[in-house]
Amino acid sequence: MQTGNTVFLALGPSGQPAYPAYLWAKSLIALSVFVTSNVFFIHLHRLLSPRRRSTMVVSFAIQTLALLATAILIQLGVISPKPEDPRAPIEWMQVLPISLLSFQAGGQICASRILALDEIPTVVLTTLLCDLLVDPKLTAKFNPKRNRRIGAFLALFLGAMTAGGLSKVTGMASSIWFAMGLKLAITLGWVIWKPEGRSKSNMEV
Repeated sequence: MQTGNTVFLALGPSGQPAYPAYLWAKSLIALSVFVTSNVFFIHLHRLLSPRRRSTMVVSFAIQTLALLATAILIQLGVISPKPEDPRAPIEWMQVLPISLLSFQAGGQICASRILALDEIPTVVLTTLLCDLLVDPKLTAKFNPKRNRRIGAFLALFLGAMTAGGLSKVTGMASSIWFAMGLKLAITLGWVIWKPEGRSKSNMEV
């Protein structure tokens, strides 16, 4: 998700796009928080032991709290759920949810790398689709990586479709609440997940 932010940041010095003003600043904040989040979660996993179950619970609990805070900000009207007028002055309060969402996204992709699920980048689909189609075992009967890639694509598609429907019917906050609920379910899932052998629990990050 940081590709677009990088492009808008690069367009900033030339004053593009003209509207909304300071879009590059929002992109800079999102990108900076995302990078900081990666550093934070990497060191968190190193400190607590990368693949330990309790470490995963802590990591996903932090991500869940970030989504919870975002949902509350929108639900209480602190952040306007309506798209801003491109020609209106920039709404700096939007930096809060932008930062929270970027922070949890950093933790999410770090978790996928720590779990050695590199075939599921979790935040983009371009690489996933390319890797799926160039897989020489695409039509093989047994191919866990292919199955995970297809599952990730369908999950993102159905999730976006569901969130879009919720936003249209009830408002933007409902989509964030929905995402928070899913993240909470994952967090609770780690509590009861069957532990691995000790040989894998100390993987380097």
